[in-house]
Amino acid sequence: MNKLIRMLIGAAFVMVSLTGCEGLFNGIAKDKVMVKKITKEPNKNEVQYEGVLSQDAVKTVSLNAVNKYYDKNLSIDDVQFDELLAVDQLKLKDLLDRVEKKYKSHPRERQMFTFEMDAEAELKKIPSGLFYVTLIHDADPREVFDVVINARDGEVLRINNVDQSPIVYNDVVSDRLMDEVHGVADRFIQEKMNEPLSQLTFDKKQIRWGYRPEVYYLNKTNQMIKYSVQVQMSTEQVAGFSKDVMALLQYYTES
Repeated sequence: MNKLIRMLIGAAFVMVSLTGCEGLFNGIAKDKVMVKKITKEPNKNEVQYEGVLSQDAVKTVSLNAVNKYYDKNLSIDDVQFDELLAVDQLKLKDLLDRVEKKYKSHPRERQMFTFEMDAEAELKKIPSGLFYVTLIHDADPREVFDVVINARDGEVLRINNVDQSPIVYNDVVSDRLMDEVHGVADRFIQEKMNEPLSQLTFDKKQIRWGYRPEVYYLNKTNQMIKYSVQVQMSTEQVAGFSKDVMALLQYYTES
């Protein structure tokens, strides 16, 4: 995850030790959902948490995501989990509120492209918050992956092959290069996300250019940001993607 987005959501995340979180993860088997009872309070704005994934499930989902999106075949013995962070929905709501205020305070002409924003709709998709995991390949410590998942159902909302190379922006882009970037991103959306391009809107204005160009896709139905796909130019492969709320945060960390 790039430094800006890590700084942004880092303020909202609470560290959860991989070895000392029995209070939250109490030995539930892989891929099971733990239901945690919440005492109801009269505050109507309080967010209720219906369940979170077990620690084993978080590890399994993160590893499977790396294997799927980067065509790897890593086992649990091949990797280390450097950190596991959790953010509850209340902190995420505060973060999105600040993002929404920023969006509304900027004239549309200063945006890369126009889109709709509905923070409440995004929060409904993640009632139990998020998990952020850093995974390192033992055999090649340069291979470091950041994964963000829905804490309730394990849906992967962001994955990134960490690269500390500086981003240099360039507004002069040839049509051929633009087509190549879009081609890589489009194939990823269709093959890895199983999303028909006919359900999305995208054009040349929705590319942020740099060391890793980012292609943004909008949901055709509601015109909200659906995906952000980063393309590694040197290899013409996808370096990472963000979805839904994480794609929205990705957009604002670089605006």
